[in-house]
Amino acid sequence: LGVGAAGLVRLLDVDRVLIGGRTVLGAPETYLAGVRDELAGGGEAAGCELAPRGGRLVAEGAAELALAALFGRGPAI
Repeated sequence: LGVGAAGLVRLLDVDRVLIGGRTVLGAPETYLAGVRDELAGGGEAAGCELAPRGGRLVAEGAAELALAALFGRGPAI
C-alpha cells in the first residue's frame, strides 16, 4: 500500500493521502505507519491520514475529481 501511495504521490503531485476501508480500519496504525514510512523514505512531503468514515466518501471523491475544473481546482479527468 505504501509503495503504491508513494508512486501516486510522485505521479500526481498530491499533498495528502487518505486511506480507509475495512482492512485498514482493522489495524489503522499499522497501515498509517507503513504508508508514512514509504512516503518519507522516498522524500515525499505528502501527509497520510485515515479517511473520514462515511458511506458516500468514494462517490464524493469521484464527483470532486470530475467537477474540479468547474470549481477552479484544476482540469477535470
